[in-house]
Amino acid sequence: MKKSLNSGFILAESLIGFGVLATCVLLFLAMQTASLTQSAALQEKAQMLRVLYEEVQNHSFDASTITYTTQRQTVYQVRFWQAAQHQQARIQSGEQLWEIVYEE
Repeated sequence: MKKSLNSGFILAESLIGFGVLATCVLLFLAMQTASLTQSAALQEKAQMLRVLYEEVQNHSFDASTITYTTQRQTVYQVRFWQAAQHQQARIQSGEQLWEIVYEE
């Protein structure tokens, strides 16, 4: 009776195939996590700029400096002031800060 040598080859081939599949799944999960993190950061940026836009629409600029806090989904600190013929507005939430300058 002849013994088959293919049984060891099939096991090695299966292990290699499983390793390649596991590596592809891990790479996909890493890319998905990075994409979700980037999406959350961009969504936070858009929310801050939307709040600043709404606050600028409701504010009339004068020579005084106005600082206040507004509550939306998070707490934002908004500041309006005028310096050297430039009207400026700033919004801050945690570590993120956005500032706009309006020149006439």
